[in-house]
Amino acid sequence: MIDTVPATIAPKVIDEFARELGPGGVLTPEDDLGRYEASPNLWSGRAGLVLRPRCTEEVRSSLRIARSSNLQVLPQGANSGLVGASVPDVSGGQVVLSTERLRSSFLLDAASRTLTASAGWTLAEIQDRLAEDGLRFPIEVGSNPNVGGMVSTNTAGANVIRYGDVRKRLLGVQAVLPDRAGTVIDTLSPLRKRNEGFDATQLFVGTQGRYGVVTAATVEVDPLPRARAAAWISLAINADLSSAVAHFERSCGETLTSFELLSPAGIALLKGQHSRLLQRLPCVDRDCLLIEVGTHDSSAEALLQRSLESAADKGLLEDATTGDVESLWEIRRIVPAITERMEPALSYDVSVPRGDISRLRTTLRDCLAASFPSVIPIELGHVADGGLHLILALPSGTPTVGHEQVGLDRLVFDIVVQGHGGSFSAEHGVGPKNHHAYRRYVPEELRLLREQLRQLCDPDDVLVGWAGQRAHGPILMPE
Repeated sequence: MIDTVPATIAPKVIDEFARELGPGGVLTPEDDLGRYEASPNLWSGRAGLVLRPRCTEEVRSSLRIARSSNLQVLPQGANSGLVGASVPDVSGGQVVLSTERLRSSFLLDAASRTLTASAGWTLAEIQDRLAEDGLRFPIEVGSNPNVGGMVSTNTAGANVIRYGDVRKRLLGVQAVLPDRAGTVIDTLSPLRKRNEGFDATQLFVGTQGRYGVVTAATVEVDPLPRARAAAWISLAINADLSSAVAHFERSCGETLTSFELLSPAGIALLKGQHSRLLQRLPCVDRDCLLIEVGTHDSSAEALLQRSLESAADKGLLEDATTGDVESLWEIRRIVPAITERMEPALSYDVSVPRGDISRLRTTLRDCLAASFPSVIPIELGHVADGGLHLILALPSGTPTVGHEQVGLDRLVFDIVVQGHGGSFSAEHGVGPKNHHAYRRYVPEELRLLREQLRQLCDPDDVLVGWAGQRAHGPILMPE
């Protein structure tokens, strides 16, 4: 078992990597490694080396050399995650294995409506290529992850209510284990019906590269909607959020694609630099909700209008603003871009049973006001699937690590997990940011099973653990 990490990587080891990976396959600290060392929300570290394999065999070689050289490897997709799981630590001894050059395969099976693609293809590239055939991979997020990253983090996003997350769309994977044999697991297939016992595909979904490096995936794709329509709405004062979701689900049926929340504190972030966007909202001092429908005929706009009128007749709706779909979505996309760069601030991505969203929000606001009255909660997210993004804007100068963070974390997570039967990580995963919550809330039996599986796949602790360290190393985050 590997116990230590060298402070520097020996030149002969770098040369060995370079021979295996060829030109452009190895980047050293003398190169500009900035985009591999920092995530969008300011998590950062220092890489000792960046490896950029082009095929599955080069991934195997990379892991083999790393194992024999006592190096710790961090798999990285497009580095768009928000929990620090794709960023090296500050030691300068970790090796980032980027999947960005894994692009050899892009096979669309139009008859099966499936796509098999190497891990390096990004979501934007996939959408552009599929659009030529009237198709899309219906994952909608504000970032641009690649295939490997989407599998490893089980990317969800704004379209979950209609299309589900990556796990629901995923039919198979190819992945390299960090074991001594360099085992390649290959379940790539366009089959939707497959019941042959243990499903190895699931081992790599949402586990953030902990069991192996995903090199390709087969996913189900969908026809592009012919027409889309959207509206920002404000609910009537006494209207319940869950009742509103249920109404639009019934009236729009399977055409309901998104149902997004933006709280008044989130709307306030648009003032100043983005004040032009405020006129696209029905109000600025109440919750606003973004609704989108998509149809395979031209009926989207009429369908949404009927649904809005019906909601008003039932006393659910106070006001609505319709217009160009992308113009309305611009508001929803800009706010997270602002909050990701806020300092000091803490962000949470939680989920509860959908019917508990309103009660959860009330409890969180009341408890924060009582225990942390100077903290401003900003809420947004995919409430139709029970998800809530909570950003806590802290007073200037407040530390965002240590006991202050843990106090807020425990308040938020105890309410979500213990008070509402929810999850401390709806979409973003574990990583260093949430590892203390993983240890606190995930049952010991599940953690033990996860460790037993890890030992089978990675007996020498080659891959970085969820705490950003060796699986058997210390946990940096306070309990």
